[in-house]
Amino acid sequence: MGKTFVLFALAMIALACSTAMAQAPAEPGTRPPPTVTVTGTGEVHARPDFAQVQMGVVTEGATAAEALRKNNEAMNQLVLLIRKRGIEDRDLQTTHFNVAPRYRYDKGQQDPPKITGYQVTNEVQLKIRDMDRLEAFLDETVSAGANQVRGVSFGVAEPAGLMDEARRKAMADAQRRARVYADTAGVKIGKPLKISEQAGGRPGPFPVARMEAAAASSVPVAPGEQTFTVNVTVSYAIEDGK
Repeated sequence: MGKTFVLFALAMIALACSTAMAQAPAEPGTRPPPTVTVTGTGEVHARPDFAQVQMGVVTEGATAAEALRKNNEAMNQLVLLIRKRGIEDRDLQTTHFNVAPRYRYDKGQQDPPKITGYQVTNEVQLKIRDMDRLEAFLDETVSAGANQVRGVSFGVAEPAGLMDEARRKAMADAQRRARVYADTAGVKIGKPLKISEQAGGRPGPFPVARMEAAAASSVPVAPGEQTFTVNVTVSYAIEDGK
């Protein structure tokens, strides 16, 4: 009985000691090291390698059926030309279709508006991967009946490598800035302790212009460049002395 009591007492003392050690404040040497935090920026420029065009046909008729028939005929010719020029099915998508009445309004506002006809709009979005053929392609599609072109936008199909290059430049810029601060403060920077990339930076297709198709006898197109930007925030450890 006495032996059991002694063992129980010793166990309780050990438990109390372990709890006290767990609750004891950390030693000063375990505090996080001092750091310097900077933001670096990296930019890479590249010429677009594809274009997106949204175009279509607008037709009118005295009845909805007449306007639709005219539109179907024109769109069939347009889509046939698009496919003959090597545009794949994956790069061709219908984006807008609408049948709307056209009204004549009473100037005296005494009578309700009257339907005078119908307008049908059918638009497709297509991706052109052969940039050398872009200008000629736009000319041909307008001649084939595309009387509405909402605009041209450009993009880069494989941006991953460009973004990685921008990341490397951003890290180099962050390290350069950290060294400036460290040299000025008379300290030395150590290894990076935390790296975070800010969201954004990858551009999508860049809209360039809206064109009036009816006036396009020759369509000059300037794709320009796209900029890929990466911002990183880096925390470096500070070491005493240079």
